[in-house]
Order: sequence, then structure tokens, then C-alpha cells
Amino acid sequence: MQKNVAVLGSTGSVGRQAIDSIESSGMNIVLLTGGRNIALLAEQVRKTHAPVCAVPDVELASDLRVLLSDTEVRVYGGPDAVCKCVEECGADVFVHSISGMAGIPSALAASKSGGRLAIANKESIISVGGIIFDNVRNCGGELIPVDSEHSAIFQCLLTSGAIDARGYAAPDMVKRILLTASGGPFFGKKREELDSVTPAMALAHPTWKMGPKITIDCSTLMNKGFEIIEAARLFGIHPDRIEVLVHRQSIIHSMVEYIDNMVIAQLGSPDMRHCIRYALSYPERMKIDEMGLDFFSLEKLTFDRPDTETFPLLDAARRAYKMGTTAPAALIASDEEAVGAFLSGQIGYNSISDVVCETIERFKPHDECTVENVYDADRSARAIARGVIEKYKLF
Repeated sequence: MQKNVAVLGSTGSVGRQAIDSIESSGMNIVLLTGGRNIALLAEQVRKTHAPVCAVPDVELASDLRVLLSDTEVRVYGGPDAVCKCVEECGADVFVHSISGMAGIPSALAASKSGGRLAIANKESIISVGGIIFDNVRNCGGELIPVDSEHSAIFQCLLTSGAIDARGYAAPDMVKRILLTASGGPFFGKKREELDSVTPAMALAHPTWKMGPKITIDCSTLMNKGFEIIEAARLFGIHPDRIEVLVHRQSIIHSMVEYIDNMVIAQLGSPDMRHCIRYALSYPERMKIDEMGLDFFSLEKLTFDRPDTETFPLLDAARRAYKMGTTAPAALIASDEEAVGAFLSGQIGYNSISDVVCETIERFKPHDECTVENVYDADRSARAIARGVIEKYKLF
């Protein structure tokens, strides 16, 4: 049966690659949602023949209707437009690639659909993952991770049968998760060498092509800190049993070590489309005609320990997890504020970690992790972070 697919956040890096993957698979796109880039969204709607599209801004929706005025496409706009379309579009699969905390409402809506949630939005899993998992189970749906590392872990666990009905790693079989990291553009540098780093330098990722926010997070290792929490949530394993390995070649996407000390790894070229295709076609695999991984071109595969003195945000993520409840949401919010300040030239590169670490130190987590408390934590952490940013401003 042909699958109907909705792409949430179609104009972003993962969303664009998702459309490529869906089109090559012959699946049918029934909904596209975007942010501010309505010109690209209109182009995507025309190309895919999606009958419905939505943006969270009423005025931009009006402009989008003008761009699509010669079509019969239904355009929706407003704060609740994306969630309403998610509820009504009838998709079998939701590829969720909306970036940041802004993706939480639509992730919650998609988790209640009874369909498949192919999720690339790690912020939702980190902050309200328990609620999303409950929704998916209660509504008869399923969740497949799209992040390359978590897709790799999922595939490794399936290969060995070390995964239960919830998607958790079997505790009597799994010793550790080995989470690989590229190390970003500043691998091997010391903190004092990073004082003069510019946004352009930080955006030059050595292996992956991604959006600006996640690229900066990869350079600070914050993204890997997020992925530690994400893996803990997805696979029911404590972060103390998740080890990060810097693997510069980005060929091994992650590994699972078992109680008998055997290790299963998932390898592939650094291309997000592989993970998207797997999430779309699971439990089957999609046949691809293009050339696969050329082992003879690989000179070597290397592994190094992360430098947590130069890049302290890995430890900040572990600390936020241990604080519990809404602290991981505060971690995300403070990082969004800090990265935004860096990209706009307000603070230096090293100040990103200073702002995040100080915000987490001052943040008081809620007693319970509810959706309302997560939003409150987001507002509170942003307020704290903005105050800290003032201390580190360059002008």
C-alpha cells in the first residue's frame, strides 16, 4: 500500500532531504509545513503536488496563498495551524524535522495520530519524550528515530534482538551504547585557541551538511550532549552507560556493546537521506541504485576521547539529565539563546558554553515534567540566559 507522508519543517535541511527521499520512493506527500521561507515552501508544494500546506504565521500564510493562487492547494496559517493540519491530514507517516523547541506542539500532535512518527526533532524527545512515547503507545502508533546516531543504535539493537516492545535496550543484553561524534571543525583545539572563532568558521562542518543552529551545536559538542539525553530517553538506558567517541570520518554512526563484549556497528556515508529512507520504509529497506559505501577509499577509521575541558557542554548535558524533570528543556532553551547571540555577533564563541553552563547552574527544575512545566522552564531559562548574555556581550 502506498504511504501518505507529511513533512513537518519541509524547508529546513532535513525536510529538504526528506522530500528527495519520499519522491524517489514513490510515496505520496499529503502535507508540507514550513517556517518563514514561504518562497521555497511554495516551490516544494508545486513540485510534490501536496494538497495542503501550513505555516505558523497568519501574514505569511496570506502571502503564501498569493504565491499559490493559481493552484487548488489549501493554505493554513496561525499558531495552531500546523497542529490542526497534522490532526486532519490522514498521513501514515509524519517526518518531523521542525527545529528546536518550536517543534514540540506538532510532535505531540503527531504522536496522537496512530501513525508513524519519524522524528528528527531531538528537542521534543529530550524535553517531553515520556509524554510522546505514552501517546504513541496509547494511540497505536510507532516512533522511529531519524537522527543518524539514533537510527544506527536502533538498527544495531534490532539486529541482535536486544530491544523490547517499547523500543528500549534489553538490560540483560546491552552493556553500553557507543555514540559517535565527528568532533566538528575545532577538534584538537584548546579553549584559548577558540577565542577568535567567527560564525563562518563554526559553520564550516567537516563532514555533514546541516542547518546553522545544529552546525554550531556540533562544533561545541552541545549536539552530542543532546544526543546523550535523546539516546537515554529513546532506549531506556542511563547516560552513565552511554560513551561518546570522536570519530572524524563519520562512517560509523554509532555502536552497541553487549554483555559478552561483542560490538555491533552501523556504517554508511554521512548522508541523512539514509536515515530518512529507513524511517520511511521500516521494517523493510528501500532499494537504492546509487553507489554505496566504498570501503577501498577509506584509509582509516579513528576514535578519540572528547575534550570536555575545551568543550564542557557534554558534561552540562549529563548534569541536566541528572537534575531531571524540566532541566533538559532549560538546557535546550539556554543553548538556543546562546547560539543566537553568537550568530548575531553579540558574544564570542567560548561564551556559548559559559552562558549555557551558568544558566543551568542557576535554573531550578520543576517537581514534575508536564507539558505546561516544560514551556514554563523554556521561558524561565531563556530569561536567565539573556541576563547571562549581557555579561558576556562584546559591545
